[in-house]
Amino acid sequence: MTRIFLTGATGYIGGEVLHTLRSTHPEYVISVLVRDAEKAATVSQKYPEVRVALGDLDSTSLIENEAKEADVVVNAASNKHIPSIEAIVRGLGSRTKPGHLIQVSGASLLSIPDIVNKTFGEGPGKSYDDINDADEIREIIKQNAATRVVDDHVINVNGVKTALVFPPIIYGKGNGPVNQRSIQVPELSRVAIQTKQTVKVGKGESTWSNIHVTDLSNLFVKLAEKAVEGAQGAFWNQDGLYLVGNSDVLSFGKVSEHVAKAAHGLGLIDSTSVKSVSASEADELTAKGSVFWGTNARQQSQRATTLLGWTQKAHTLEQEIPFTVKAEADRLALSASL
Repeated sequence: MTRIFLTGATGYIGGEVLHTLRSTHPEYVISVLVRDAEKAATVSQKYPEVRVALGDLDSTSLIENEAKEADVVVNAASNKHIPSIEAIVRGLGSRTKPGHLIQVSGASLLSIPDIVNKTFGEGPGKSYDDINDADEIREIIKQNAATRVVDDHVINVNGVKTALVFPPIIYGKGNGPVNQRSIQVPELSRVAIQTKQTVKVGKGESTWSNIHVTDLSNLFVKLAEKAVEGAQGAFWNQDGLYLVGNSDVLSFGKVSEHVAKAAHGLGLIDSTSVKSVSASEADELTAKGSVFWGTNARQQSQRATTLLGWTQKAHTLEQEIPFTVKAEADRLALSASL
């Protein structure tokens, strides 16, 4: 009997992982951490066979006990909260047969040079390969351990096998029980609709790779399957770095152009023009807008395709943008009517 403990089940990534795990492996016994009783009820209604543990990331005793009972922990709740990670590691490490931790991180790791140098809107930046550039990625984590404390802790754990996943722009409507919305492109769409002006940061040349949320969740499931199989080798810990972006990249300037075209086509804005804003102005429009829209995080997924047989199958970000704009317009209209 395989036991999975999942955090972040009400979030965008975690909810999609829960959906995919239940769809592909109904035989897995899954428990999830949920901090809100109302959201817990929503999860239970959609997935009555999933056990809900009511608590938050500071409920470290609960988390440690849940991890101790699990073969695999998928932490999709946070890549910043170190006490919960330490609790997971203690729990997994106390098992007779130590378990596996699959941890969500973020592609903003690759944006650190832009953030430090304040080169927002410039691009396109280096494209990182998670096999050939693994040493450089590990060095970036090491040099920035104070701010990438979870990344640093996870790759250096002893006695527990770990994997770090670095999603770039994530797009597509999720299938999770609560949050089904991403951030970067929906927020660009929201700003365009509410201000009647589409924006880009600086020159708009900064570029992130991207991935559809279903392809991302399939990768988490592939890793869980390898953990259940007891796979040895270059899957875990220092080797367990998974960049998951595809090669079909768009600069944020091009993303904004597509947002403007879609919003104008729906009659939501009067012009397809894209206005350049500063990094500070972007941060006023949305939290961390300068980072989310103005830095570079290009990546190539070699490890997952080579070692896991993982492939990306979903439609492109460019194809998704009109649906994102429409969904954001509908969300804003519903919110205004309540």
